[in-house]
Amino acid sequence: MTNIQKTSDLRRGLINLFLGIISLILTFTFYSHLTMQSGENLGIAQDLKPLAFAVLLMMLVSSIFAVHGIIGVFKAMQRSSNSNSLIYYITSAFSNNKYWKIMIISAVFYAMIFGFLSQIFIFRPDISFRQQGITIPSVNLTTCCNVPGYVPMLSFYITDHFLVLIIPLNTILAITVSGLVGFNVALVIYTFEFSRKSKSAGKVSFLGSTGAAAGLFIGCPTCAGSLISGALGFSSIGSISILASFQTMFIAFALPVLIFTPFFMARSIRRSFTCTSRVELQK
Repeated sequence: MTNIQKTSDLRRGLINLFLGIISLILTFTFYSHLTMQSGENLGIAQDLKPLAFAVLLMMLVSSIFAVHGIIGVFKAMQRSSNSNSLIYYITSAFSNNKYWKIMIISAVFYAMIFGFLSQIFIFRPDISFRQQGITIPSVNLTTCCNVPGYVPMLSFYITDHFLVLIIPLNTILAITVSGLVGFNVALVIYTFEFSRKSKSAGKVSFLGSTGAAAGLFIGCPTCAGSLISGALGFSSIGSISILASFQTMFIAFALPVLIFTPFFMARSIRRSFTCTSRVELQK
């Protein structure tokens, strides 16, 4: 593949990524501004249902564009990075399908945990939805009113005690953080296996594991929100608006760690690889 093709693939991936992100921001900002103007007028709220479903569909399409863009950028970097760059050591791990599988399994497993702790999946054995007049199973759409990214909300009442609450920002956050955690887990395993082969497992795995542990620990911003809401005695739905500012702070702290941790592990791999090469040359 020529450099022109690689550059074209990278550009295409970046365009898809930015289109997805920008469309999400604009869609949520426009819808939130519109619903805030409607206030608590139930008639207007009912009229907003078609638009709310359109926003949710737009969220899905934009997310697919963003994910496709990220995969495109990653593959372009995988083909074009030089052997001395950190990107090379990060992407080379995923030339083996084994680590893609580890990443997907880890991301799905983490997403399930994230879903329960961040109250996407809500199990309340102490509450009967039927007794509250809710049909089981059923779907409820909340069209307004909240800050951008928190409306529209979908509530799927699966059983009498279990529901799935789809809040746009929470759902996007779950996908993003779970993907990053899965990526970190796969890279940690690759780092450990590489370091074991190069007979420097202690040094490399310690740094990689420390970074990954930090990412895993703070990789659930809304978990912290749930703990705070429980401590303050807020209900799961009522605390959403109150904790929005806290969650923004948690996200701002968590995502950079999950993004930059792979570079620390890649630096360790490169150092270990360099040392191993020197030893072999001396032999």
